[in-house]
Amino acid sequence: MPRRSLLLAAALFASAAPAARASDPIMPLAEVRAGIHCTGLSVIRGTEISSFDVEVLDVIAREAGLSGPRILVRASGPAVDASGIGQGFSGSPILCEGRNAGAVSEGLGDYGNHVVLATPIEEILSDRPARALRAHRDARLARAARPLAGPLMVSGLSVRTRLLLTRAATRAGRTVLAAPSAPAAGYAPVDLRPGASVAATLSTGDVAIGAVGTVAYRDGDQVWAFGHPLDGLGRRSLFLQDSYVFGVISNPLGLMEAGAVTYKLASSAGHVLGSMTSDTTASVGGILGAEPPSIPLRVVGRDSGGRAVVLESRLADERALGYGAALSLVAPLAAGQALERLMRSFGPITLSMCTRFRVRELRRPMGFCNPYFDVDSPLGDLADAGRKIDSFDLSPLHVDSAEVSLRARPGVVEDVLVAADAPRRVRPGERIRVHLVVQRRRGGRRRLSVPLRIPASLRPGVRTLVLAGRGDTTSEQEIVIELVGGLVGTSGDRAGGREPRSARELARAIRGLHRPLGIEARFKDLRGSLVVRSDVVSYSGSARVPLRVLRRRR
Repeated sequence: MPRRSLLLAAALFASAAPAARASDPIMPLAEVRAGIHCTGLSVIRGTEISSFDVEVLDVIAREAGLSGPRILVRASGPAVDASGIGQGFSGSPILCEGRNAGAVSEGLGDYGNHVVLATPIEEILSDRPARALRAHRDARLARAARPLAGPLMVSGLSVRTRLLLTRAATRAGRTVLAAPSAPAAGYAPVDLRPGASVAATLSTGDVAIGAVGTVAYRDGDQVWAFGHPLDGLGRRSLFLQDSYVFGVISNPLGLMEAGAVTYKLASSAGHVLGSMTSDTTASVGGILGAEPPSIPLRVVGRDSGGRAVVLESRLADERALGYGAALSLVAPLAAGQALERLMRSFGPITLSMCTRFRVRELRRPMGFCNPYFDVDSPLGDLADAGRKIDSFDLSPLHVDSAEVSLRARPGVVEDVLVAADAPRRVRPGERIRVHLVVQRRRGGRRRLSVPLRIPASLRPGVRTLVLAGRGDTTSEQEIVIELVGGLVGTSGDRAGGREPRSARELARAIRGLHRPLGIEARFKDLRGSLVVRSDVVSYSGSARVPLRVLRRRR
């Protein structure tokens, strides 16, 4: 069997053409036969639905590798001749003799992308979208779940932040496609009839991430789309949105692994029209009207001159189903985007970040504040905090909002610790003064005199005092790994430790992400302490001082 690749979403809505009505009559698979000439519906540009010709080549029986029987079809006509069928066409309905026979679902990798598979309409309609968000949590499934297993369409991210997400997606075995948020003139909400483009999204607003496809069938307020699963997880609680198609990007090779694919360039930041509530092997379904539970995320960035950047998004809250709220993915991306827009460069940066997660179970918000001397470290801490909340399930936790505040200025002042001196004889519990010599990069030397208490538990003998700069920085590779965790839905804690068992314990764990920076003094096997704290100078380098520890005085 030729190689198949899921034609997941990358587009939204269509151009004008014969449109199928809500509750269209269906053509049973038993009546579908080779040689029938049909009409396909999909959005090629904007939000208007266009038509194209479809010829049924054969009907394929249920077999391994397919979730059910499929219809083999060839698409042609002005709307698709130049590009063929690509990502974003998934769910495009096929009308045969005035009846809905199925919807485009999978590509075969043929040159030109004109021969594809379609899922029969009976398979698509075999599962109705769920009405309410009530389901028990399956802990094993939750640990293995991926928020969206197929290609992701992302709107609202610029160069560097999008590159971080793309690298993370590559490691996670996913494809990320970027599109503008909307046309400059905007567009009106779209009636989600068969053929219209539709999105199932994790987040909406200034940072929008989701999968985009086409409406296959509609019955009143119930909508079926895609013709294949997102993850096949069953119950979902995602945003159901319309979308705008900027055009079809053509690549006749159809090689998903090489990124050489045809796809619709479409926004995942359209109007929220309801909830995507089911994700089965043959379709993704939703209900128009009520939106899913969500968490508002607000990121505010300010520079030293008072200029501000504000980003506001909403995150689909699937924690009741065991899939988190994508805080560990969207929050760090939004913070990175805010910094990129604020600083307008990728140069060295000094910043502080405070987070606030407001929950009904606690009077005060959960959160932490830290100084940083690079861009990636705050994103890693934010991903860590988000993952703690996404995975917490040992007691009720109602998250009302998430807020991130950033203050940044260009440049980093860095001092290197080059020497240290201290009294050669000390006693446990004694307070001494340590003399440090630091060298400013591209500057002069200066001396610091700092107090230090010798640990009471330090045993007599020759011991080495180690002093080291702790201007913590996280590498780009590390933040990519953090984002991989957000993409694949893994839970856990970078620092390890016991799982929080209450909202108070969770707040304490998140508060533990607070890490002051400066120069640390420590002895082997004993916990260190900061002897110099600084939010404005990044210290690096180290020095060692041998000490003779005497017995305590009696």
